[in-house]
Amino acid sequence: MVNRRSDHPFGLFGFPFFSGPQPQPYHFDVQDTENELIMEGKLEGFEKEHITIEAVRNGVVITAEKPAETKDDEGDEVPVQSHHTGKVERFIPVYFPFTESDISASFSEDKVLNVKVAKNKANRKFISIE
Repeated sequence: MVNRRSDHPFGLFGFPFFSGPQPQPYHFDVQDTENELIMEGKLEGFEKEHITIEAVRNGVVITAEKPAETKDDEGDEVPVQSHHTGKVERFIPVYFPFTESDISASFSEDKVLNVKVAKNKANRKFISIE
């Protein structure tokens, strides 16, 4: 079998799912250092108030969602709660125990979200080997 890329915009045989993995529009880089786990991603089109970060049992859930805006008869923008223009949700696993106080986050003017989970040794339990 010959493996080659198609020049067709929809990939091999004209179907998009045959063209291989598609890039994620909102990608998060995860870096593991000695003292913390660092998650960083660019969230173009979102503001700080659109982002929520949730600590779950085995990881962190990052959600960015903004409501759609429509114009009324006078041309004023009115937020619509029932429709959304975009939603991004990423789950990033954390392989060590942590609490909410171990998490810090910042959002820069460049639209880069930076989330850090400290490796707090007080939360870790090590088992001795006999």
